[in-house]
Amino acid sequence: MIKKRLKQSTLLVLATLFLIGLISFSSRAQTTTDSALSGKTVTVRSGTSDWIEDRFQTEIVNIGLERLGYKTAPLVAVAYPALYTAVANGDLDIAPVFGDPGHNEFYQNAGGEKKLEKVGLLFPLIQGYQIDKKTADKYGITNLQQFQDPKIAQLFDSDGDGKADLVGCDPGWSCELEIEHQMDAYKLRDTVEINQGNYTALIADALTRYKQGKPFFSYVYSPFWLGQVLKVDQDVIWLEVPFTTSNIGNLTAKDTSVNGKNLGMVLGKYRVIANRKFLAAHPSVKHFLERVKIPYEDMIQESYRIKKGEDKPQDIRRHAEEWVRQNQDLFDGWLAQINQTSNQLGEKPSSIINNTTNKSLEGLNILLNPFGLYTIPLDKWITGGINFLVDNFRPFFQSFRIPINWLLTEVRGLLLAIPPLISLLLISLMTWKIAGKGLGIYSLLALTLIGFVGLWEAAMVSLALVVTAVIFCIIVGIPLGVACARSDRFEQAFRPLLDAMQTLPTFVYLVPVVMLFGIGEVPGVIATIIYALPPLIRFTNLGIRQVSTEVVEAAYAFGSTPGQILWEVQIPLAIPTILAGVNQTVLFALGMSVIASMIAVPGLGLTVLQGMGRLDVGMAAVGGLAIVLLAILLDRITQAIGKTNNS
Repeated sequence: MIKKRLKQSTLLVLATLFLIGLISFSSRAQTTTDSALSGKTVTVRSGTSDWIEDRFQTEIVNIGLERLGYKTAPLVAVAYPALYTAVANGDLDIAPVFGDPGHNEFYQNAGGEKKLEKVGLLFPLIQGYQIDKKTADKYGITNLQQFQDPKIAQLFDSDGDGKADLVGCDPGWSCELEIEHQMDAYKLRDTVEINQGNYTALIADALTRYKQGKPFFSYVYSPFWLGQVLKVDQDVIWLEVPFTTSNIGNLTAKDTSVNGKNLGMVLGKYRVIANRKFLAAHPSVKHFLERVKIPYEDMIQESYRIKKGEDKPQDIRRHAEEWVRQNQDLFDGWLAQINQTSNQLGEKPSSIINNTTNKSLEGLNILLNPFGLYTIPLDKWITGGINFLVDNFRPFFQSFRIPINWLLTEVRGLLLAIPPLISLLLISLMTWKIAGKGLGIYSLLALTLIGFVGLWEAAMVSLALVVTAVIFCIIVGIPLGVACARSDRFEQAFRPLLDAMQTLPTFVYLVPVVMLFGIGEVPGVIATIIYALPPLIRFTNLGIRQVSTEVVEAAYAFGSTPGQILWEVQIPLAIPTILAGVNQTVLFALGMSVIASMIAVPGLGLTVLQGMGRLDVGMAAVGGLAIVLLAILLDRITQAIGKTNNS
């Protein structure tokens, strides 16, 4: 028996080594083939942003570098601030994502001219404010200054506060600062509310409302797929501004006008940002980057293709290759100019590289990786399902906003109506009473610090969101936990949903939440409820199941009904465990604040998001510190309540 097992183990090891050898041979053969064809000795490490459209021009640049004889490393996609820092520090060589002048703050924070160099002009940028043409024609709206009129502003009110809801942009981006500056300069604070968050999510909500016949009012950046969906002068119009004003310098109307229309925001350009030392060592790369230019309309078309679902890295690489083939003469012209330049490192560029592979290895590659033969279009099915719900049931889902909005408004109004000093003393005294002298003093010091760093109002807004979310979690979670405890079948059926709610990345369900419920505080509370609900359900289920069967049987013996046993025996005995679930729900809800800020939810999370977006370590750290202080306070209070009840 031992010999047989040893023989089987030996065969298994040999088979594994054989497969590893095949994979290694395949990889070496592929590398040898590519190297032999190109003769390239230098690897260019290109970076792109997490803005998916940026990958397109980056792939076009990479294709050109490959055909010049360079090797390109796999693309690295990170947020703009981190990307600029990586290029400046030499972790990456180039990044064709520089929005000039909008990204100047990223550029300067990463090291500026000492470490980085701006190269070329990839395509132009246009930005400004748009409204739907139907409303513009009906009310004669052509200028942003007309939004000073409350009657005009109320036409674009989507949350019932009487103010126009303007779709802003990502916190920390230059457009956020520009919009904030112009709201003050044009005196629109009293009539316009800016919704900040993830731009794509905000636009998705605005577009959904537009399709339902509601007005559209948004900051718009182009090239972007929106220009293909909402045509200028057919579906939307650009709003003019009364005069040019900017927070990035002294600009004139000439700097902000398109076709004689003053849009108020600087006309920019997309360029390549590169590590200065790398360009100095590889001048042919710089010469090539200076020549790459992509038509503005082509960028809009590519963005639209990505929007329609062709958004995987291999899709965008294919799009780039198709663009090169369709513009072969232009592309070859760029390469021909570079081929006339001697390479300082002795590399031997070639104008066109044949990327054919060894045919004898294709079958082996397919055998080792059969998943490339077919891809299940699950993403398209899910998208279709969500779109069906949005088109047919969005009003039904919108009805859930009513009770949440009412409670949130009341809680937030109460917290903000009380003067900060009174709130601070009341919360500290309450904490002292519940959790003891030590935590009462901590509460006083923590809240005082939050106030003196300028985040009192943001902290109260976050606290209101957490309180509202936790109340609804208790209303929904405890009954569901009881149902799970009283029925094994129900628990088995419900458990996979709880598993999905706890393990699904929070970013994934933000988009359907936005499409079904909209943006702002109420959808943020709904997303928080989804995220924070499972612990309470699980702890309630656990607490009731842990009640001794002898106690339950004794209650039955004394003639108690199932309802009496639940309310007078099981739930009272399970309260400590249920309160532990409430404790976890509170912390989960507060932890969701940063993620929820991406869909225009105010509070401490938005402060952190703004700091991250601007690469402002101080702002992000202060916002994060306030969240930590608040989390510790809420955690200790809920723990103390549980201990008091248990004793």
